[in-house]
Amino acid sequence: MTLLRHRFGGTTFAKVADSGDLKEALDDPWMESETVIVKPNWVAVEPGGFTDGEIMRTLFEALDSRIVVTESLHLGRAFNLLPDGMAFTVDGEKVNWRWLLKGDGWKWLYDEPDWGWFREGGHWEQIVREDEAFLDEQGFTDLFEEFGVEYVNTTDEVWRGRHADPVEVKEAVESRFRPVQFERLYGMIPQRLYDLRGSTFISLARLKQYATFTLKNMFGLIVDPMRSWWHGPGNDRIAPSIVGINKVYHSLFNVYGVTTSLHGTAVPNPDGEHQGEYMGRFDVVEGLGFVACGRDLVSIDSLLMGLTEGRIGVAERVNREPIRLAEEEGLGVSDGGALEEARAKVGGWFTP
Repeated sequence: MTLLRHRFGGTTFAKVADSGDLKEALDDPWMESETVIVKPNWVAVEPGGFTDGEIMRTLFEALDSRIVVTESLHLGRAFNLLPDGMAFTVDGEKVNWRWLLKGDGWKWLYDEPDWGWFREGGHWEQIVREDEAFLDEQGFTDLFEEFGVEYVNTTDEVWRGRHADPVEVKEAVESRFRPVQFERLYGMIPQRLYDLRGSTFISLARLKQYATFTLKNMFGLIVDPMRSWWHGPGNDRIAPSIVGINKVYHSLFNVYGVTTSLHGTAVPNPDGEHQGEYMGRFDVVEGLGFVACGRDLVSIDSLLMGLTEGRIGVAERVNREPIRLAEEEGLGVSDGGALEEARAKVGGWFTP
């Protein structure tokens, strides 16, 4: 059966039912790389809200290369052993990890860019255990063993001092782009990944009701276990942070974007079955079954922003502004001119 697909500028939309379809959709010489590095979206573990084992298996079966999966540690998925995480004291008040996810805790981190307290107070060891439990409980440990996948956690590697020379990274980035706004980003590349520079690097995003897309998915490679500082008050740092980490990885790898609606998509519903930490109430619907993919992450994300606005995703500053800035900084070209054609040909694909 012929794969149903459409191309708009630098982006391909394809209906995908299985790994064979996905392999055909990813028909690009970059997929012939000896090693393919995959960055999933593991911010949280809500149904339909993260890159789960079904999606990962579908991708692994579609690739013929050696696979490396990389992600940072993150408190959003770190409640597998301790329901509220570890306790600590702030201004005489006893709080815990869950306190940091939003509200006063989220704002407290605006002024705490140094995670020394976390590394030195037993929290680091605990979040590593939580990450191991996450991998086990979600089936990733067995899946990685089955496919011979290497897992590189950016936080653990960088915090242990196993990172690339920031001066070399800076030189690589600034030979292609203007300097990043926050130079700390130059020190956030694990040496293990740096040794694989020149490989294909897939930003594997998952379509969900609060849009993430491929550029923002790379934001998850910033090593802080919560990225409140990088959001900043009123999200005033979010765009340069997203664009900065993208500049770093685009300078070292062939970054390829994939946004998937495979195996369920989270859609908003005030009376929905699920209550998300970040998504509010929602349902998970089946049947969308497509990917948007290509070498130009700006192209992918600009089209998805237009296609999902008012439907699945929400056009917020945290999504729109990074796309605009990424184009301005030379990371890609938006395909707004193709949006009407895309709406006509694939707009119906977003309807549950």
